[in-house]
Order: sequence, then C-alpha cells, then structure tokens
Amino acid sequence: MKRLPIILVGLLSWSLTSFSQEKQVAILSVNDMHAQIGNFPKLAAIVDSLRAIYPSLLIFSAGDNCTGNPYNDMYKEPSYPMTALMNAVGFHASAMGNHEFDLKPEGFRKQANRSTFRYLCANLIASDSLPMPVIPYQLFDCEGVSVGVLGIVQRGAQGIPDTHPNNVRGLRFLPEEETIRRYAGLRDSCDVVILLSHCGYEADQEWADRFPFLDVIIGGHSHTKLEGNTFRGEVLITQAENNLHYATLTKIHLSDGQIVRKESELIDVRAASQEQELVTAMLTFFSHNEALEQVLTQVEADFTSYEELGCLMADAYRYESRADIALVNAGGVRYERLPKGPMTVADVLALDPFGNESQLYQLTGKEIEQLLIECRAADGCGAPYVSGITYRLIGDKADSTRIKGLYIYDENGRKLNRKNRYTVMVSSYVAAICPLLKQKPTQRLYTKTADLIIRYLSKQPTINYQGTSRMTTE
Repeated sequence: MKRLPIILVGLLSWSLTSFSQEKQVAILSVNDMHAQIGNFPKLAAIVDSLRAIYPSLLIFSAGDNCTGNPYNDMYKEPSYPMTALMNAVGFHASAMGNHEFDLKPEGFRKQANRSTFRYLCANLIASDSLPMPVIPYQLFDCEGVSVGVLGIVQRGAQGIPDTHPNNVRGLRFLPEEETIRRYAGLRDSCDVVILLSHCGYEADQEWADRFPFLDVIIGGHSHTKLEGNTFRGEVLITQAENNLHYATLTKIHLSDGQIVRKESELIDVRAASQEQELVTAMLTFFSHNEALEQVLTQVEADFTSYEELGCLMADAYRYESRADIALVNAGGVRYERLPKGPMTVADVLALDPFGNESQLYQLTGKEIEQLLIECRAADGCGAPYVSGITYRLIGDKADSTRIKGLYIYDENGRKLNRKNRYTVMVSSYVAAICPLLKQKPTQRLYTKTADLIIRYLSKQPTINYQGTSRMTTE
C-alpha cells in the first residue's frame, strides 16, 4: 500500500479540522432584578471582562426588571433608571415578567421604546387599539451560529400575570404550553433554541419534559438559585435567584452545527472586585432623592421574616384606617429582612412598591374566613398576614388548594364570631383578586397603602416586631 505524501496528509488533516471546528455561544443571564440598581456597576464590570473573552457574548434577562426599588419606581419617569442601566450594560433581550405590567401599558411602552434591546413575549396578545412594543421571539447570529430566543410569561389563577388586573386590561394571554408548542418550528431554522421563561422553576421543568426541542431554558419568577449544570433530560435550565445577587454564564459548544456540550455556572455579582466607572456615575445620579431618605422611625431589633414585616404592614393598615381587622397578601411583602436602625421612606416604598389603594369592607366573621382562603389561593404566595386577629389554618397535604380547617381568634384569644360584622381593610390588589370582595360594596380611602405605613411609622419613636406571628399553618 502506497503512503500519501506528507504534504497531502497535512492538507487533509487541516481540511478535516477546519470543517469540524468547534464554535461556542456564550450567554450571561439574570432574572428578577426588581430594580436593584446598586449592583449594576459590578455587573457592568463582569460583562466587560467576559466580553474580552467572548466577543459575541449575549446578555438576557428573564423578566421582572422593574418594581422593588423606590429610586427606580418613584423616579420622575418611572423605571427609566433601569432602562438606562440595562442599555449601558448592553442587554440584548428581556422576557416580560409579571411586574413589567406594573408600569401599565403606557408606562411600559415608554420604557420599551427607550430600550436598546427588545422585550420578548409570545403569549401576549395586544389589540390594535392598545399596541405593545413586544415581539414573540428574536434571532441572533453569533459568529455564524443562529440562536433563536423565545419569550413567555406566566399566567396566574385568573389567567393573567401576577399583577393588578387593571394593569393588563385590554390584553390577552394565551396558555404557556400551547404557545411554546406553536414555536417548535424554531428548531428547524436555528442551531440553538432558548426559552426566556418567566414562569418559575417548577413550570420550566415541565417545559423541558414536554418540549425537548429547547436547548436551554433561562428562567425567572420563582427566584430559584440554580448553581449550574442543572439538566432536565437534555435541556439545560438556569435561574439566578433575584435582586441581581447572581448572574449565570452559559456556554453552548457546537461542532458542525450540532450542539456537543452545554454548561452553566453561577456568578456572585456582589463578590466582584471591580466596578465600571460610567455605570457607577449613572448610579450616583439616580440614587439621590432627599425625600426618600427621610427617617420615619427606629427599628429596635432586626426584621428576619416576611411575616414580621407583613404584621407591621397590617398594623399600619388597620390603625391608620381605623378598621377592626387588616389583611395583607403574602406576595405584597417585598422583602424579608431589615436590620435594626433607621427605617426610611425608601424602606417603606421598597416594602410596598405597587401603589395600591386602601379599601374598607364590612364583612361577617364567616366572610372573613372565606376571604383568608380566597386570598391565599389567588395570591399564590402563601397565607395572608393580619392585624386584629390570629388564625390557624390546616391544609390538605395531598392537595394544597384544599383547606381542611380554619380557626380565627380575636385579640383576646376568643373565636371570632361568624355572625358579627367587622370593618376590614385590604389593598386594592386584594380587592381585585378575591371573588368575595368583587361582590361587596367598598369604601375607598383614596390613600395609597404605602402612605398608611409612612403615617403609622412616623408616629412610632421605635418599633420591634421580632418574633411576631399571628398565624399557624399545618
């Protein structure tokens, strides 16, 4: 057998290597930033470092960019600080989170039109009279690799994202599963298919099982911290907790147009040693507001749970509205820890950022039982926090939607009279999601719930809610 000339062997080897050359797509993703602008200088520095290694780095958000920081939410143009900072960092796309709708269509349109990136949401249907600057998916070319990115938002118990129903009036939302299936054709036209999912980790696992055409699911909504390399079958799922504490770096390796390896790692943004100067200057500009820095009271002991803060909110609602009972939906308490020391207006507006109004109802003890059950089910974040009563709720371990027992007591430890009438204070959000309250006449106070908290705290030289608990669940 004749041997091939050495030069021909070399050319053949080079040819085979060049045709099978591996390519790589690098993605940095975040989710549920909730307007926590303080970590943006570190995120920007991380992006700069990664771009030096991966020039075609893609940057995505899985939604809930806004709501949660008064310096952003109360800015003269609400949410503009987040828009400007995301533009400066160089985001390529964002899913619609449920809290993007807090801006209402007109406010969101303004910010989306100011963004240098697109918002993706395939299951949002807007009318011609209420246009939304949102597209279902976007295609990216990363050095010859075609990447298709599809956006999806969760629907709650009412068939809409978890926001005040008034915020999405005139908009329709298709079922998530039906929508993802409709875009299975992306597999035929793209080397890589990514789902930007604001549906929560549990749902993302379902999508991975049902739609193996997806390569990566970048998730949000449930604030789940996935350390990296979390697979469901062949689908890589990522999520980076919340509040810009972390970001996820995902690398997709391809050979001859086929994916050969996928990997992800969690990056602690707070641990970054460098900050980008331009973004630091922007943060300084956006973070100055003397009205927000006003001290209301002194916290004597650390708040360490959502319930402690929820009880504070309920007390403020109750005392400032002169109600007998107040109720706060669990999802309305936006952080779980606050250290001892001064509590400011900014702290209150971060705790209760939605601009809900205060409403009073006249309800019997029996109707209060119904309200607690309905609020827990509709809110989806747990049992409500209360003032003026305590209660014990016994659930069904086999079916979390069922209640086996509910026992309510007044402040003296006596069972609440089911026939007596009580004045009950709730937010306009609770009024909108609970079927019972939709049928009842209401007294509007024309005061935001956050303003009630501010008024209440300004009358308290000190507060201490450590260990406060007014409900037990079994």
